[in-house]
Amino acid sequence: MSSNEDHNAYLSILGWPSGFTHEDRAEALATAAGIEYEKAALEAKADPPTVVGMIDSIISDEILRALHNLGVLAVAIDEDAMLQFPEPEPVKRVVRFPDTHPTSFATDDNDEPAWTFTTDDIRLVVFGTARYIETNVDVERRSLGHYRFGSAASNMASQLTSGVRKTTTERTRTREMMDIHLMMDDKPRLLRLKGQRTLIRSLEDSDERPSLLAPPDPIELLEPYLDGTRIDRGFESFTPPARIRMKSGSGMLSAKKRTPEAFGFYSVWLALVERTMRGDL
Repeated sequence: MSSNEDHNAYLSILGWPSGFTHEDRAEALATAAGIEYEKAALEAKADPPTVVGMIDSIISDEILRALHNLGVLAVAIDEDAMLQFPEPEPVKRVVRFPDTHPTSFATDDNDEPAWTFTTDDIRLVVFGTARYIETNVDVERRSLGHYRFGSAASNMASQLTSGVRKTTTERTRTREMMDIHLMMDDKPRLLRLKGQRTLIRSLEDSDERPSLLAPPDPIELLEPYLDGTRIDRGFESFTPPARIRMKSGSGMLSAKKRTPEAFGFYSVWLALVERTMRGDL
């Protein structure tokens, strides 16, 4: 890697001092982080935890020191650390073994051999509902009527074009997503469960098909067996960075902020925030 290559970090605000006004927030970002005031004022509207911008990793300690001196709880999450985070492992089912201490689980993705982990391996659980835009294109072909041989090719193309009508509709779809962050052999590992059919179930109930009309809450299936491990539901109120929102082709702002890609960013970002606060990085 070239020494001239940029190394950036996501400047993240975890908490503002009590009594800070919007103007105080904007001024802190502008003076301590060097963010243009208009952008700082815009980013200051979002409640923490939030990513307010990208900064050069070389000066991140200096920026954090200035914010901390103002009483702002802030961290800088290295972009390279996020890119190097393990890819999520999609699994269709997690089976819980009853009467085990610590509680043990086995994964099942129908393609790879099952493997086990325990609640002692779980560091963080992130749950949220992602939204994505499903685009449908309906093509209606209308009768062209009588076509006269010998007419110009341009007339033919015009008639053929006028005989086709395309209607594009967009519909917002939702999908429940749960990330289970593990630490195994001192290395992070990430399990991702998606959809209502993807559940954490007891071994005795593992072969029963879940109801789609009244699906069980996956958090309720897992939470009783966790001892103090954080279960985060904050994705709904999180505003991802602009570069993540731009990956959505939809014009709907809510869809841009709640895409599966945005959930993936939020989950890894939060895991690194947690490790930073624990001093594990």
